[in-house]
Formats: sequence, structure tokens, C-alpha cells
Amino acid sequence: MLWNSAALALVTALLLKGEPWTVELKDAATLNRKGEYRQALSKYTALLSAAPANADAEVHAYVLSQMADAEIELGAYAEAKTKAREALRILASAHRMDTSTFAIAEGNLAAALRAEGNYGEAKKVAGQALSLGKKTLSPLAPHFGILVTTLAQTRQDTGDLKGAQELCRQAVDIFEKAGESSRMDLGSAYQNLAVVYALRGKPQQAVDAVNLALAMWNRALPPNHPFVVYALSTKVVAYNKLKAFRQAEEMIPEMLRLAESQFGANHPQRAIALSDAAAVYIAQKKYGLAEPLLREAVAIGKRHFPAGHPLLRNTLLNYSYVLEKLDRKQEAARGLAEADIILAFRQIP
Repeated sequence: MLWNSAALALVTALLLKGEPWTVELKDAATLNRKGEYRQALSKYTALLSAAPANADAEVHAYVLSQMADAEIELGAYAEAKTKAREALRILASAHRMDTSTFAIAEGNLAAALRAEGNYGEAKKVAGQALSLGKKTLSPLAPHFGILVTTLAQTRQDTGDLKGAQELCRQAVDIFEKAGESSRMDLGSAYQNLAVVYALRGKPQQAVDAVNLALAMWNRALPPNHPFVVYALSTKVVAYNKLKAFRQAEEMIPEMLRLAESQFGANHPQRAIALSDAAAVYIAQKKYGLAEPLLREAVAIGKRHFPAGHPLLRNTLLNYSYVLEKLDRKQEAARGLAEADIILAFRQIP
């Protein structure tokens, strides 16, 4: 489990005194890293319902930040944002705004804003978090690497792919130096780097980075961890760009199976996986195979993406394109109209 120095000192002291809640806290963190997010949230919630886990502002805020992290993975973006903001409020009330815990909470808020599609605000908050992290964390601390990663992802979303790549490389270096205890985070850093490579038109480098991510995760995570879905999606995208359609199609069934089993049928990540699979069929003009995948992706997106989310708009545009190719012009026109509404919504100040 990753801790800032103040919270670590407190928990270590309480462990030495035999405080049972600290063991529960570590168990919750272990569940979170194993991908058992709902079980982790249940433990965190129980901890915060009783003293003394919430008696110290930094420990209380840190637990809320961890809960926000789990809720992001579950697709509960609004709830994650609320938890991260509450952590920041608690720290501000305790006059602990110049701490690493505050930076960590800001990083989680940025991640929640990004998941909601609020890329501009996410980038701003991620920059603030990293700036504070530079003052309160070691440049080789794993949590500093996570803050670097969060800013990299927001730069990627706002079109600064070169800056995102540089930050992803920095995160890789941090986690490599952290050793065996950070294999999971190193895998995530390689996965994030792979996404940037794919976006920059470097698909072979993306495949190589994904393979490094999977190698790290094979050493650090249980089989079929939810993170594997991210890797498979990125690999499918990269193979599609390489026009290696056979390899991409061979991966699609496993990617979609894992997306449903690990995230659930209605999770936003499943919508992304469905869209990535559909893109392979669109590239080969297999519109009949792409249509049901995009139809389901749109339905999931409408239920779970916040209003104005750019991923929902992109999915609608792709679905309309496929419907047009299938000579379903009225349905295609409705999809385009919905996409225009989403664009207009995002432009409202």
C-alpha cells in the first residue's frame, strides 16, 4: 500500500500498539490492488464509520482518496469526484493543504474529472497536484509517479501527445527504480505509454509497450485482473493501425469476455472495448459486424457516461457512419443529431 510519510508514521505507530483497524485498512488496500473494488469499498466504508480511523485528518482523507480510486474503476465517476473533494475539504479544514496527502487527493480528483470527460479541468487540477507533489514527495516515490501519470493522461486527452509521452517515460523510470513492490504500477506506466504511442501513430511501439505491461502484471497481479482489459484494448487498437487484422480479430473475443466478466455488462470500459472491436471491423468494411457492437456501446454510454462526454460523442459518430454504410439513413441522421447536441453541451461555459 502506498502512503505519504505523515500517514505512514501514524499507521505504523498504531500497528505497534495493536490497533486492529490498521490491519483492516491494509486488507482493503490489498483488495483494491487485486481488482476487487466493491469488497475494498465495503471495508473502507466500515472503517470510516467508526473511530479512530477518521480521527486524523490525513488518514481520513487518504482513505477517501483510495475510495475514489476504486470508484473510478467501477465507473462511479460522480461518487469518486465527491470523495476526492471531501478529502480536500477535510485537509483544508485541518490546515493541511501543504501536505503530500493533499497532493494525492488532488490527483484523485483530477482522475475523476478526467473519467467524466472534463479534460480541461482535469489537466488543471493534475498540474496543481504534481506541483505540490514536487514539494512534498521524493521524485522517486511511487506516489509521485502516480501524479506524473495522471498529468500525462490529461495532456493526452487535451492533445499534447508529445508532453504526455515524456511524462509517461518519466513514470516508467520512477517505477523501475522503485523495484519489485511497484511492478503493478510499472505495468500501468507501460500501458499508459502504449496508449500514447498508438495515438501518435507508432503502433509497433504501442504493441511492444503493452507486452511489457502484461509481463509486469503477470508478476504482480492475479490472472484476469481488470487491468488486462486495458492492455487488450490498446493492443487491438495498435494491431488495427498496423492493418494486422487477423491478430486483432483473434483478440476481440477474449477482450470482450474479460470486459464483461471483470467490469460488468454496463460498465463504461465495456463500451470502450466494444468500440475498439468495432473499429477493426469498420477498417475492413465489415459494417454488419460492427453495427451490433456500436449499438450496445452507445446504449451503455448513454446510461453511464456523463452528459457531454466526448467518448459518447465519438461512439455516436462511428455508429452513424456504420448505419449510413448499411443504408439506414434515418437512424444515421438521428445519431449525428445526438452527437451535435453533445458537442453543443460541451461548449456551454
